[in-house]
Amino acid sequence: MTTTNERGAPPAGTRTHELPIQLRFRDADAYGHVNNAVYNTWAESARIALARDINPPLGDLILARIEIDFVEQVRLEDTVTVQTWLERIGTTSMHVRHRVLANGVAAAQIRTVVVLYDYSAMAKRPFTNDERAALAPYLAPHAGDA
Repeated sequence: MTTTNERGAPPAGTRTHELPIQLRFRDADAYGHVNNAVYNTWAESARIALARDINPPLGDLILARIEIDFVEQVRLEDTVTVQTWLERIGTTSMHVRHRVLANGVAAAQIRTVVVLYDYSAMAKRPFTNDERAALAPYLAPHAGDA
């Protein structure tokens, strides 16, 4: 693994939500490498954790886009943490960044766009002012609301 920890790091001054990941035997192949599809699950778990940890908690989020850059392999015995922060908060969606760290080293960079959804109305819905205020600490500096 590379010795740098700066790859994909959040901008200076950005508050991140951190989620430790418990790796499961089924996450890896016969050689002990974590399967690439597992990273999607980690990003989803990290988004849900952030959405539940703020006050007021966010409602349902629907994934609209995901992009993953794999920069280092992750092995079953590694200690994995997912850092999460926001690049942009729009009217009904937000751009979320995740950085997967394996033993403290950047292993993947994940970008997602999620939409806030109201299942009772079967439609996307705008963020409330309270939700925006709760998310604001995780918004990267120089990133703006739309």
